[in-house]
Amino acid sequence: MSLGRVGWMGLGASVVLALAGCSSPPRGQDNYRVEATDTTRAERNSPQVTVTELTEFSDQVVSQLTEDLKTVPELNQGYRATIVFGDMVNKTGIVSTTDFEAFRSRIRQKLLQSRMVLQNVRFVEDRAKLESLQNREFGGNRDVLQEGSRSGQGRQLNADYTFFLNGEFYRVNRDGRTEQSNYYGLSFNLMRANDGEVVWSNAPYESKRVIPRR
Repeated sequence: MSLGRVGWMGLGASVVLALAGCSSPPRGQDNYRVEATDTTRAERNSPQVTVTELTEFSDQVVSQLTEDLKTVPELNQGYRATIVFGDMVNKTGIVSTTDFEAFRSRIRQKLLQSRMVLQNVRFVEDRAKLESLQNREFGGNRDVLQEGSRSGQGRQLNADYTFFLNGEFYRVNRDGRTEQSNYYGLSFNLMRANDGEVVWSNAPYESKRVIPRR
């Protein structure tokens, strides 16, 4: 039995629909999902930093911090130094604790993905993790395990090459009749664990937001 013209058209339409169904998974209606980079009405009407701003600012911070850390002399002296994520204080008075934790976590994770930094540095999550490593690997020895010199002289312990990365996130606010202005700054410093000396600090990484009065 041969298919007529109408039959072939119907078969072709069925194949197209079947292929379309395979190529893209079905999406529910009215799921209220938007792109992560979209700024919603709720964010625009809020005096708080938007999710998009926090994301973009964290990307900016990581880019600048990566470049800065590559030039710190103490991180380029023949040892693969250890950097412990230290205290990062939220002094903005407006960024919530959960937002700040997400912001800080994103910076940390992106640093851990940076091959440029990891060539000279290994990161430790926090002070508690550092103490756990010390107790497990060195029986409580205060020094932190190093990778040894790059010339292959073996592994050595040297607290002179262990550092804490600390930071402050702050805000300067100005209120006007027609708008509100928020300046945000994020400063870091690198403190040597052996003697507490600050061996590096950055010019603040900056962001600014103007909110119109409604």
